[in-house]
Amino acid sequence: MLYSRKITLMLISITLIGVALLVSVNYTDACRLSEVTLNHTPIEKWDEGLGLKSDAPIVRQPIDNLAASLIEASDVFKVDISYRLPNRIDVRTNNFKPVCFLLDAGSGRLFGLTEQARVVLLDNCDLDWEHPIITSAMAGPVFGLCSDARVGVIVRQLQWLHRNNNDLYRLIDEIDLGYESYVQVALSGLPYRLKVRAENFHKEMNEFVTFVGRFAPDLDGVTSIDMRFDAMIICAGGKS
Repeated sequence: MLYSRKITLMLISITLIGVALLVSVNYTDACRLSEVTLNHTPIEKWDEGLGLKSDAPIVRQPIDNLAASLIEASDVFKVDISYRLPNRIDVRTNNFKPVCFLLDAGSGRLFGLTEQARVVLLDNCDLDWEHPIITSAMAGPVFGLCSDARVGVIVRQLQWLHRNNNDLYRLIDEIDLGYESYVQVALSGLPYRLKVRAENFHKEMNEFVTFVGRFAPDLDGVTSIDMRFDAMIICAGGKS
């Protein structure tokens, strides 16, 4: 009975705190909007150019209209708006989360690739440097697709590998697309490279793990391992 009373009192307290917070946010000056940032930069006169209201709480601002107006710009493809209590709204544009990276073969510049394999700038992204880097491919236009169709194939295969064998995924440093009939994969800490087909990327990468784990081959001096053949694995170099 005493235990039940304690739970009841706790629930009542939580409810009262929630009501007090709701009233404070919506009906007092404590949470009146006083600051707006765009891509981490404070905006001056935000109540004039963005359609926001200086006399309204942050949760009652017309953020849908704000997002719609920003997305109309030709160089804006994504808008994220978040509240920062008690009185700030943060706006971020083109804040994509890359699933891997692309080193542009033309400019040498590093870009991110989204889940749809679209090219994005890294200036305003949340970055995870454990993702692999794709090399020897042209980036093409920002927010567009690479002209090399293998990039999209590799990105989809990498996502599958990330979900189903994350340990192997995290070992992948580089995927080199500079070869017509295969892609070359560099694994962290290993001196040799793997040759796999783009369309069978995750399958042949997993077969490599099975090959090494089951047979424990002596790979001393090996420079490359070709995984493209169903019934045969070819090692170049090694002991003569």
